[in-house]
Amino acid sequence: MDYIYDIVLNFQDKYYDYYEWYPQDKLMNIKKVAIYKISTKDYLNIKNNETIIDKSSLPKQNKIYLLTEGNEVMGIMLDKDGKVIKKSSLLFYESDDILTDKDDITTINIKYHITKKIPLDYSSRINKEKISFVNNYLKNINKIKDEYLLKYIYYDIYNVEESNIDTIYDNLLSLTKTNLNKIYNSIININKELNKEKSN
Repeated sequence: MDYIYDIVLNFQDKYYDYYEWYPQDKLMNIKKVAIYKISTKDYLNIKNNETIIDKSSLPKQNKIYLLTEGNEVMGIMLDKDGKVIKKSSLLFYESDDILTDKDDITTINIKYHITKKIPLDYSSRINKEKISFVNNYLKNINKIKDEYLLKYIYYDIYNVEESNIDTIYDNLLSLTKTNLNKIYNSIININKELNKEKSN
C-alpha cells in the first residue's frame, strides 16, 4: 500500500494530537497521499524535533506524506529542501483504518538529519499558547512607560502594592511556571478593562 485516499489533516508548526485541534484550525482535505512505514526511532525523531529529510530516500516526490511506525500515523509537509515545516496528527478513526492494514504499508529506510533537538514537552497545546502569550506580553512591555500597568497586574494577582518594578516583573514572569492561568487571566481581564476605558 503506497497511498491513502480522502483524509483530513491539520498542519501546525508542532505536532498536536487530534483531540487538541481547535474549531478555527484550517483543515486540509487530502484526496491522495503517499504513506510509508519507518522505524520507531526515526518516526519519533521526525515527530519531536526539527529535521530535514533526504528527499532521495522517499520513493515518491511530493510535498505531503504520511509516516507511521505501526502504532501511530503522522502527516508531514516538506519545503523544497526537504525540511519538515508542518506536522499533523490524524483523526482517530482515519488513523485506525490505516493501521488496520499496517502490514501492507511499504517500509522504507528514511534518511534525514536533526537540525534542532526539541526537549520533550508534555503540556497541552493551550498551555503552550498561554505561556507564549504571557512571555511575549511581558517581553514587549516597557518597565518605565508601563510601570502603572505592571503594578496594576501585580495588585490584581497578589492584592499587594509593590513599588519595586523589577520585583514585580520577575514575580509576574515566574508565574508562567507556578500559576500560568492566574497571570494569563489577569492580563486578559485587565486588557479588556483598559480597552473598554479607551472606547468610552
